Amino acid sequence: MNKKHIYICSPSAPYDPKDFPATIKSNIRNLKKLGFEVTVSKHALDYHGNTSANITDRVSDLHEGFKNSKYDVVMALCGGWNSNEILPFLDYKLVKDNPKLFVGFSDMTTLGVNLWQKANIQTIYGHTLTKFDLNETENYAQFVNVINDINGFNGFTRKKINKKQVYRPGVMEGRLVGGCLAVLCWLLGTPYQLRVPEKEILFLEDDEETNGYYWQMYLAHLKQAEYFENISGLVLGKVSKKTKFNRGAKFKDILKIIFKDYKFPILINADIGHIENPICIPYGLKYRLSL
Repeated sequence: MNKKHIYICSPSAPYDPKDFPATIKSNIRNLKKLGFEVTVSKHALDYHGNTSANITDRVSDLHEGFKNSKYDVVMALCGGWNSNEILPFLDYKLVKDNPKLFVGFSDMTTLGVNLWQKANIQTIYGHTLTKFDLNETENYAQFVNVINDINGFNGFTRKKINKKQVYRPGVMEGRLVGGCLAVLCWLLGTPYQLRVPEKEILFLEDDEETNGYYWQMYLAHLKQAEYFENISGLVLGKVSKKTKFNRGAKFKDILKIIFKDYKFPILINADIGHIENPICIPYGLKYRLSL
């Protein structure tokens, strides 16, 4: 089997070595250990204020990943902020005509959602290059499986689901859609928001900076946008131990407030998003989960 070639670009924040203890070189070396070829885009390591590069260069880098036939996978270097700036300038037809896997998470929710919805390509919510700082290759078996075949996705947890993760039992079945909670809220009211028209399985997660106030506000925002009206089930990622909750209010207290009027099943503490080695989730994959 030929090696898949991963193209690394940075549509979002600039790479700052202070934010990521492992070096780019070591993470690329770990990717190569997994059997991939790796190329870094022209402007991936640029520093342009709050972004890696200006809009023109970020768009150009992303387009190159799809235009060049030698690449199989386009992966974000990191998450961050401001990838939404490039959405109006992307050539979705070019992407559709040159389909590749796109992989990223956090702020890359913008691209994961829109390259899937507008260009009809397969996108994956999971890793960025900065996540490949673990030297043991077996840690990335699930990533390799999904990159080689999206049907390699086999669940939201690395171990068997335990009772503490089942907030509400039941069976959920539908396409997998979702991403970073804050980013999905920021996209509301724009042509780039996530559409949840059918009985989908919605997955949501966020970083440690999203405290209890924000979790409640963002979930209420999605509720008012009617995101929960027709879903088959909800999957919520692990909440960091560093996440602050006010005056004893716990995460489950927020869930009770937001979801008391719904009956769909809910899984919590899933191994997705802002954790050391997240599970990769293929957008649009049909999946069934019994809790």
